[in-house]
Amino acid sequence: MAAKIKYTLGILACVAVTINAGEMHDHSPMRSPEAGATETDSTVTEKPVQETCPVMGGVINKEVYADHEGQRVYFCCESCKAEFKKDPKKYLNKLEDLGERPEQLGGLAPQRTCPVMGGAINKDVYADHNGHRVYFCCGACKREFKKDPSTYLKKLEELGETPEPI
Repeated sequence: MAAKIKYTLGILACVAVTINAGEMHDHSPMRSPEAGATETDSTVTEKPVQETCPVMGGVINKEVYADHEGQRVYFCCESCKAEFKKDPKKYLNKLEDLGERPEQLGGLAPQRTCPVMGGAINKDVYADHNGHRVYFCCGACKREFKKDPSTYLKKLEELGETPEPI
């Protein structure tokens, strides 16, 4: 019984999301959990790209956005953008609850590697450079970076990573 309720609620949530996105979605081929449906079935769809401001809930303005960890989040106004920057995870969770996802930025992933030593970063050790925050594993790497930033930024790019915009 609980599985049928969960299945029904899942369909209702999907219908609400697809109606909100202005799309039609056919659930007829979807199997019930008892029939062995899994999240890898081809009938499971990806969440639509964001159309709702995660702060105020209004329609987004594609000219007002913030890039965060390889994702672009849109807002209805600059005030909402500023609010998002105070607690990005809170508003990313709100987008998740709305059944929407931020736009994925192509190319480079968010930085997770120290550009000097190649190890894991410590988000408490960083340097701001040309509008970006570059993280390091330790203070010695931060000092080394400051001697020749372009060399180390190139290393990050070669790793497929990009520093965080500030």
